[in-house]
Amino acid sequence: RDSVGHKVIPVTNYADIQAAGAQVASRQTRTLVFLNCGGQVDIQDLVALRDDLIVVIIDSHRPLNLYNVYWNEQVLCLDDGDVENNMGALRSAFEDIEFGSDVNASDNESGEDEDDDQEEEEDDDNAAGAKRRSSNGDDGAEEAPRQARKKRRRAADMDPDEFIQMQRARARKREQRAQNQQLIQAYYTQGSYYGQSCALSALVLSEQLGIPPSPDHVWWATVGATSQFVLQLIDADGYAVVVARMRDLVKRVSAGGGSGGGGGGKSGGSPRAAASSLEAPRTDTADPQLSSSSQMPLDSQLEGDGARTSSAAAASNIDLFNPYLDMPGDHNNGDDDDEGYAAGTGGAVSAAAAGRLTSSRTVGQQTEITESNELKFPLLRHWSLSEAMRFSPYVATRLATWSSKGRARLDLLLAKLGLSKAEADAPFLHLAPDLKTLLRRKMGQIGSDYDMPDVAYPGFVRNYGWRKANVSASDMVLALLALLLPSASPDTATHMSHGFYAAYDALAQYDTLRLGIGGALDLQRLVVGQGLAMLERQAVKTLRSFRLAMLGDLEMIAATGADGQRRALSAFSSPFVLRQLALFLMQTLRERSRKAHARLPFIIAAPCRSTAQEGGVSNQNGNGTDDDNGGGGDQRLLVLGITPLDYSLMAPPRSRDGAADFSRSTFAGESRNHFGLVFEQVAADIGADVRQGFFDSSALEIGRADMSAFIDKLRRHL
Repeated sequence: RDSVGHKVIPVTNYADIQAAGAQVASRQTRTLVFLNCGGQVDIQDLVALRDDLIVVIIDSHRPLNLYNVYWNEQVLCLDDGDVENNMGALRSAFEDIEFGSDVNASDNESGEDEDDDQEEEEDDDNAAGAKRRSSNGDDGAEEAPRQARKKRRRAADMDPDEFIQMQRARARKREQRAQNQQLIQAYYTQGSYYGQSCALSALVLSEQLGIPPSPDHVWWATVGATSQFVLQLIDADGYAVVVARMRDLVKRVSAGGGSGGGGGGKSGGSPRAAASSLEAPRTDTADPQLSSSSQMPLDSQLEGDGARTSSAAAASNIDLFNPYLDMPGDHNNGDDDDEGYAAGTGGAVSAAAAGRLTSSRTVGQQTEITESNELKFPLLRHWSLSEAMRFSPYVATRLATWSSKGRARLDLLLAKLGLSKAEADAPFLHLAPDLKTLLRRKMGQIGSDYDMPDVAYPGFVRNYGWRKANVSASDMVLALLALLLPSASPDTATHMSHGFYAAYDALAQYDTLRLGIGGALDLQRLVVGQGLAMLERQAVKTLRSFRLAMLGDLEMIAATGADGQRRALSAFSSPFVLRQLALFLMQTLRERSRKAHARLPFIIAAPCRSTAQEGGVSNQNGNGTDDDNGGGGDQRLLVLGITPLDYSLMAPPRSRDGAADFSRSTFAGESRNHFGLVFEQVAADIGADVRQGFFDSSALEIGRADMSAFIDKLRRHL
């Protein structure tokens, strides 16, 4: 917007940050912005700070490193309000330790004025001896007895009552300092959790900088905030806060009209709103990897004010009632009904030749954002209702669809919804509007009978224009996660950046988004299918303090196609997909387990990505060379630990004054994940070869040979 030259560098772990920091340091970069990373470590350990370099951290991972928050004015760490509202005692403790006077130093310094004269005489008499001791390296050895003599001298010369008061004051300082250290230690050891979404924080920042929110901005923030709800990173109360904030923003951009869909299809609109709409988010095309295959803006940016749109349409002979109608060379844009639509025109080159109605006035495309009562049937608008329910982790958890009895209950539920089998199997997009309304009403009425009282939740939907299916925020989250999956390239940087840029393009290009939705449908089938297969085989072990599931080469089900096995392995090497599988298994077993085991945390392990390389199964050791052990798989496993949102391994710390403190956050409540701390300690105890490959501390890579000892130690530790 402001023509600021910038470069986007995708990073996966802290090693990538160090490499990127070294890369940008030579370019005299003025500002470094860390998006959803960098907040949990002292950024000065990763990036060399010059006097003219400003670092901005927008990270949802918690707890934040206090040195980023309070230490250096060159480091700006954006927060969602918890630092100011809940961490006052913590700030005082940190500043007292880092900036306050040392107790021992105070002991040595107090009273020195009283015996300065005596010390000067003593120093003059012993100057030659001090020099000799210094030359022999004995100066440090003599310092402690010297300080002790000075303390005894001051105590002898001091009034007894004054001496007692001074000692009590020093004791209080030492006690205060010890309490401050304990408070800071409790903050760092409370476990990991999540704060406000990075996307929502960026939107708030842009508003504070005077940039009015556009529909594109609001939609991207909505998707980012919804991702935390989909992956269960925040609790229900935190999501309610998100919905309330986004509802207000959606109303504001909808009332403004103009570009980006805020006007709900009205012609014309606010020029200021149109000017505030950003172009496709990628702006740096110097690097070939940053170049998009098509720099199309969002559909919302194809509109301007009414007069400009009308004149442009007249010049190009485009029918504004349906701008796609008079574009015979552009019918193959990925929509389901493109072929039928093209056939309907009979090869006509204009609307009049095709006998279609043409408009006499400008009608803008509807691309508004609306609030919607969503059902927990993923990607419902993009396949049939029966498929959406069959491959819904929520439905599978409640109905136990891995059993024949559960599948029969699902069929009965579909019948009670008043839909025939043909209607349930038809694409949901083609259902009559009254049937869609009936579906939501009936689910609210009979959901409790099938243990689904909370099947509906508030969400948001965006209309991308004519002949394009609406996309909910949760649909887009799943689509972006599918696009983020690494490519088949053996180069680590290439295969990670490919997924990043594909997801980046999907924010601005509907065709790319459709590819992501197709990949998300495949992932839903894969995750639910894998989970049901593991439940049927009883592949999840229930231990005393946690549940454990390990996906080996033999445990993986084959996906559709000749290379299904390799694709399945590659998918579950992503922490996002592995987390979805772990959440499904954890919630299912929670619903079906005894009360004592209902809230157990969950640990899952899967082979790392190189197991699924193209051309067969290969193994890669720590030196980067391939080993062949007869198809045994990769030598490393991705281990992920998750806890229910209402579970904590230890009681959260409380401040000394009992006031609100860091033990409760706005978005995650008191939920904490302690697996990051536990994994680090256990790995150190057994000397395991581990690698922190992600910014989430509860996910790590470990050598396959160390896994048995790692789990055995975890059993005794938890």
